[in-house]
Amino acid sequence: MLRSAWTDAWEAPDAPAPLGMPLQTVLVSDAQRRIQRVAHKAGSGAQELATYFVGQVVGQMNEVKSARRVVQEMVEEYVAVMERLDSLTAG
Repeated sequence: MLRSAWTDAWEAPDAPAPLGMPLQTVLVSDAQRRIQRVAHKAGSGAQELATYFVGQVVGQMNEVKSARRVVQEMVEEYVAVMERLDSLTAG
């Protein structure tokens, strides 16, 4: 989950311990739905509370890239791998 005011509040020293699954989800699901519904509205305050689930790779993301650049890098990496595999089998 990306860090937000919501996650910071749950990690505060005086915060209650999270409940076990699925009780924690039951406890916060209504609030999370309301936050997500208005998070795009300027001045709602919900943007600071919105949470976004992300994969572990998010820690390796250090710059903003366009979708075009991401796809181009994937293609370039594919070509490099195929050339390397070709050199291993040609010999």
